[in-house]
Amino acid sequence: MKRILLTLALLIGVQATMLAQDGWNWPEDPDKKAKAMEKNALYSDMLTAEKYEAAKPPLDWLLKETPDLNPSIYIQGVKVYENLAESSTGQKQKNMQDSVVLLYDLRIKYFNDVENVTNRKANDAYNVWKERKDKYKDLYEIEKEAIEMLGAKSFSSNAIYYMDAARRYKLTGGPLTDLDIIAIYDQVQDVLDEMLASGESAQKIQKARDYVEKLFNASVTIDCNIIDQQLYPKFIEDGKKIEDAERIVKFALAGGCTSSDSFIEAAKVVQENSPEFGLSRMIAIRLKANGDLEGAEKYFSKALKYTEDNIKKADVHIELADIASKQGNRSQARSYAYEALNEDPSRKEAYVIIGDLYLKSYADCKGGEDVVKDRAVYIAAYNMYQKGGDSNRMGVAKEQFPSNEDIFNYDYEIGDEVKVGCWIGETVQVQIRD
Repeated sequence: MKRILLTLALLIGVQATMLAQDGWNWPEDPDKKAKAMEKNALYSDMLTAEKYEAAKPPLDWLLKETPDLNPSIYIQGVKVYENLAESSTGQKQKNMQDSVVLLYDLRIKYFNDVENVTNRKANDAYNVWKERKDKYKDLYEIEKEAIEMLGAKSFSSNAIYYMDAARRYKLTGGPLTDLDIIAIYDQVQDVLDEMLASGESAQKIQKARDYVEKLFNASVTIDCNIIDQQLYPKFIEDGKKIEDAERIVKFALAGGCTSSDSFIEAAKVVQENSPEFGLSRMIAIRLKANGDLEGAEKYFSKALKYTEDNIKKADVHIELADIASKQGNRSQARSYAYEALNEDPSRKEAYVIIGDLYLKSYADCKGGEDVVKDRAVYIAAYNMYQKGGDSNRMGVAKEQFPSNEDIFNYDYEIGDEVKVGCWIGETVQVQIRD
């Protein structure tokens, strides 16, 4: 019996020593200290036994009477109130949820571990308030504070929660505009970029990005009006910043809004800062469609600098040939067409482009003295169409060949070689139309 009592005394002594160690601010009054130690032991035992209702009264006493006792009463208190919230309903459940968030505020007040506590507060506030419309404003402010304070030091889950809190707040009448949501989306993506750069798991960050993307799409429907009427004016007003330009380009591509001046101007800024083939080519295509042939030629030529892929180069040279043709520069157009064939011999349409150039040159190249020689331009066009495999154009060209009477009158025979002059400079064999 004495041995048992001695053992109990030693255990009590050990417990007292542990409770008196650094970090515990016990009351100076002996009676209050004893009561605080009793309450602390009681709520801890009930928490361990998962008897949360029984843990609440002694915990509440500590929070009220000894709020600066130790951070553990707030850390463990969150567990107590979270479990009580899960098992409660109605107003009692709301009270328990609100208490979870309040415990974090009190912990900051008495122990000043601001960054760590703010991070955890944002995480738990979302879990307890995400279905509480009456708390969406507070939840949004909490998540915003955490991301702005901590950045990449925040939990990756808080990046998701910030996006979702903004979504919920906006969709339930909060004063957040589409531009606000877009700015939050960009902010969250930047934070995730920083997390990835600091060594966070790529898989984890990608998963977060996927969630954020879905939440963003559920918050704002990006259409051409938003880009033209909201994003683009801000882009101009702020001095054409690269981040604004990148945002416009991204959303324009996603929303199929690439034909507007808003996209083109933003894309030019992005291209100047981060030149690459695809964007330069797209700018050129849009400028060409809008009738700006000079601008299109400029960006197609730039695109050639950013790729070593012969197939892509051939595409661009086909476009340049078409532009030169529209500008009336037939010799240059033919050069571009042959460049396309050098890069990709399968691009038979290049021959068709050259055939069109020849066909349209009759009026400019005819001398008016030799009908057969003048009409040889159509034979040159026919030959190109034949290489290009365009039977319809071949038929059109052949209808303009010299007649049997023409070659007789000008002393030619079928198969004779004729030099087509002017800019064309081709040698062809005389043929007649049917």
